[in-house]
Amino acid sequence: MKMKFIFFIFLFLIISSTTKANIYWLYEFYNISPNFNIFSLNDDEYQQCLKGKLSETDYKKAVEFKSSITQAMEDAADQCVETLLVSQSNLGLQRCLTNELGDQSYNSLITKHFSKNPKKNDFKAFHKCLSELKTNTAVANSKQYNEFNSCPEGYLLKNDTCQFDKSKKKNSKQQNEKILSDEEAYGSNKFYANMWLKTMDEISSLLLESQINNKQKYLNIVSNAISIFRRMEKATPDQQRSTGKQMVEVINLLEKNFKAHKNVEKYKDVLMKISGIMTSGRPPADIFIANKVYDCKSYSKPFFTHHVTDLSKIKKILAWGSVRTGGGATDSLKSHTYMVIKKVGSEVLIHVPTDSYLIGYEASRLYEFRDTVHHTLHFQASCEIAYRFGHLDIIEPSLQENIGTLVIQEIQHKSKIMPIRPPIFIKGGTLVAITKGVPISGWWDFGLSNKNNNNQLPKRLLTYKGNIEEESFRFADCPYDYFVKDLKKAYYKKIKKKRCGPKEIKKNN
Repeated sequence: MKMKFIFFIFLFLIISSTTKANIYWLYEFYNISPNFNIFSLNDDEYQQCLKGKLSETDYKKAVEFKSSITQAMEDAADQCVETLLVSQSNLGLQRCLTNELGDQSYNSLITKHFSKNPKKNDFKAFHKCLSELKTNTAVANSKQYNEFNSCPEGYLLKNDTCQFDKSKKKNSKQQNEKILSDEEAYGSNKFYANMWLKTMDEISSLLLESQINNKQKYLNIVSNAISIFRRMEKATPDQQRSTGKQMVEVINLLEKNFKAHKNVEKYKDVLMKISGIMTSGRPPADIFIANKVYDCKSYSKPFFTHHVTDLSKIKKILAWGSVRTGGGATDSLKSHTYMVIKKVGSEVLIHVPTDSYLIGYEASRLYEFRDTVHHTLHFQASCEIAYRFGHLDIIEPSLQENIGTLVIQEIQHKSKIMPIRPPIFIKGGTLVAITKGVPISGWWDFGLSNKNNNNQLPKRLLTYKGNIEEESFRFADCPYDYFVKDLKKAYYKKIKKKRCGPKEIKKNN
């Protein structure tokens, strides 16, 4: 009897210790991107499971990412994913898997090898079934799913099974040194990479038609850059840096020899970004989010001729360059101003201040108010000026229709700007949005960037050196300085101390 009991305990421990390890590839599959939170998985059974395993406080922290995720939270997620996928609680998933795999394969999957090393067809079945169910809108669109390889990211197909790629750990140092991949450098698709390669082909054509000295030298530089760019993953960092430096020569060449060409600025921008990637691992800051309209005019201040909102409804304006906490981020350096609505909960209308192009948008759930979706609209006002409105409740319906379906992101402070192609021209004074601002406070954003600015971080803000916030700070400016005289005066009446930006930055008159 005693031996039977010991054997039972031993068997139980084996099963218990194996369960978490065996489920882990599916957990990784769900955890597909920085913008997707395993704890916010959209399934009622899963959420109830989490609530049952975590305290109310920990559950809230996990779902909203309010603080660091603890091991207990991760354990709960592991167990609840297992419940979701293996138990009979999700009958739709079970039926789908049974149909895809057959009874025998399905029973084998969940009882024997569910699975550190799932079979190729097991993984394909899960991908198909999950993509058809409410659990998984994000997974269905996952770039991690490789249709050819049929394995999750970090796994290799061997002997018809998905096995953990051990080489990833061995080469971690090497991986850290490589220049960003297309996906990393350009966002969720390869549009920019393809666009830039096409532009470089156009540059080659320009060079061929030119009468410059050492033409072949420059053609070779561009040709080499194209080659490096296309095989980014295989090129060494030294190869990339060397090519990047050579591309600077081409930039200078274009500037000297192609000033008359209508697209010279575009070519210069593209080459600068490519050389930036090859020399530093990422493109330089781009206030036009790689979606600039090059058929543009240079501004001449003042050129904002329309109010952006009814100032009688605005209590005050807060200067740009402040450090604030919010949206899930702590101590974040802000390069935009804040408009504060007088009566919290009341709506204000928002108009564009001058003829502009709508070049991008963001849509995300508010960190503190998960049921609220806010929008940010990004505009180009001239060849040098971009501006944006943030914390918008409603995009004007006809404009919304023109934009099309919006991608709503789950993590506010990590949301990516989605480019609008082609950009939408909007006449100055046109209504573009309605907002109540942030619930409780009534704040909404109005920011402006000038490509020609080169603001330096004050000593008190040097902690932001090297961050993306430093780059946005460098180009930031007071949007109200771009309004015609009477309008500018009205805005400055709402600004405390009549200072629109950091005291160390000279006001742009």
